[in-house]
Amino acid sequence: MCGIVGAVARERVDRALVERMRDRLVHRGPDAEGLWASPDGRVCLGHRRLSIVDLSPDANQPFASGDGRFWIVLNGEIYNFRRLRDQLEREGVGFRTRSDTEVLVEAYRRFGADCLDRLSGMFAFAIWDAEEQVLFCARDRAGEKPFYYTTVGGAFVFASELKALLPWPGFRHELDHTAVADYLTFGFVPDPKSIWAGTSKLPPGHSLTVRLGADGPTVGEPEQWWDLELQPDAAEASWDDTILHALEAAAGEMSFADVPVGTFLSGGVDSSSVTAALSKAGCNVRTFTIGFEEDGYDERPFAREVAELYRTSHTERTVVPEDVGALFRDTILWHYDEPFNDFSYLPTYALCREARRTVTVALTGDGGDELFAGYQKYRQVALRQTIERALPAGMTQLVATGAQAVLPWRERFSPYRQSAAEMLGATLVNAHSVAAVRRAARGELAQTIEDYDPMEVVATHLEKASPAEVGLVNAMRYLDFKLTLAGGILVKVDRASMAVSLETRPVYLHREVLDVARRLPPSLLVDRREPKKALRAALRRWLPASVLDRPKQGFAMPLGWWLKGELQGFAANGTGPVSELLDPAYVRATAEAHRAGRNETLRLHSLLFLDHWLERWR
Repeated sequence: MCGIVGAVARERVDRALVERMRDRLVHRGPDAEGLWASPDGRVCLGHRRLSIVDLSPDANQPFASGDGRFWIVLNGEIYNFRRLRDQLEREGVGFRTRSDTEVLVEAYRRFGADCLDRLSGMFAFAIWDAEEQVLFCARDRAGEKPFYYTTVGGAFVFASELKALLPWPGFRHELDHTAVADYLTFGFVPDPKSIWAGTSKLPPGHSLTVRLGADGPTVGEPEQWWDLELQPDAAEASWDDTILHALEAAAGEMSFADVPVGTFLSGGVDSSSVTAALSKAGCNVRTFTIGFEEDGYDERPFAREVAELYRTSHTERTVVPEDVGALFRDTILWHYDEPFNDFSYLPTYALCREARRTVTVALTGDGGDELFAGYQKYRQVALRQTIERALPAGMTQLVATGAQAVLPWRERFSPYRQSAAEMLGATLVNAHSVAAVRRAARGELAQTIEDYDPMEVVATHLEKASPAEVGLVNAMRYLDFKLTLAGGILVKVDRASMAVSLETRPVYLHREVLDVARRLPPSLLVDRREPKKALRAALRRWLPASVLDRPKQGFAMPLGWWLKGELQGFAANGTGPVSELLDPAYVRATAEAHRAGRNETLRLHSLLFLDHWLERWR
């Protein structure tokens, strides 16, 4: 992993400024730094390096192609770079290093933008073509590596994190209030928006071209080069071998590094399968687990069982309330420079910090729930899909309305009174309702929220995976892949791991595993009784029933309990900066309801984070 920055401008770029921007990302790359500027000074690229493959200084970036025409800055890893290198060598390309960066820039020199289809990896990169005066930018399939950009003062400026863009003269330090509304409803800011007006995220699986002319840069629209095309294959009788082969092959390819490698092990299905796959691929595995002292939150016994089964070198650590306060203010707010409501960033950061003591790369199970329908909500989605197939068109809502009136368990039918799109979208709104925000909003947020509808974000994605065309289960998987994963989980893990200069590699997001997941028939993935059916069935060869059959726990932490006790004074009280956006009475009422026994952890944390974030960054 690394940190990248750059600028393409009408006038000569201030190299010292780009250096300062670059060094705001020192945590992403503590091993080396580099800077390159074009002869006319209108293009400048900066890089902070975390050395993973080819540790020599010769592989430092920015890196030039063999003919000197192209300059690249790359954040990420190209897992199949050795195969690509062999192919390019057969075509006469010579190499000076053993790095994946050189393979990528030479692949671009040979194939242009079509090189993206050949890549297996996680990446965000920019390549300057000195002959055509074009900057080509691209982001990986799932959005594992971040890419922010803005156009200001006659310059196109990009970076791995928002904080690196802030020093640029004229940067619009103004909140995008639609993004604030997204945060309050979804818990994160979905692409292409960012929390700052005028600054965007390049969406996953997209590329961007910037042409430099006499009048300055012209920025094209992002172009999609890859999408998760869900095409069920009913011809395959059994998927067990296919799934296991893909996981083992992915783990084997992703374990390549010139530094120590380990895995995160929670004791759940996904992380346990990654540990098993890495062991099956012939690697000596180091595993790392985080636990809690509170009952119902500690998964260490299950992780220990898997570690013993595969004879890993196992490390455990416990997180306690005393870890939270100073860590949040001094570390979390710096690294999460957009508001973020998944508070499992705290144990994730603790896990990364512990792993970094002995390894530089950690394989993870992120993406398993989204691709293999692992969340409990998929049972409800599968049930509705079954009902809709069994009843004539238009009858589902009628049946649900009747059941609502006469059955004591009528609440189970409430989702069926919504449209399919509304039902799917409702599963993603996990904090404040739009109605509640409308009542509490102040100032510009109040004006924005009047016309705000979170379904606009959902509808954009459902245009490419409508329930009518791909079915409810696959539509939900597509939304989770595009929103829950890209906007939430991958952001959480990237920022937590990069905070301690640890590279994480999600095995389930490997190109081969993605291909298997997109071809799985929904009926094999989930039914109304069991989520993640196909994956669990395949993994019975690798993992014990005690891991596969226990209820999903998730990487939870007892923050709700702590906010009633040791951390009660840490919550927002309506007197801080958040009062500029929301009525202080609403903030206080949320805190009081939580203390009185109602579980308001998500809403309370979202207000807490936004309050402290505004104080830190605004």
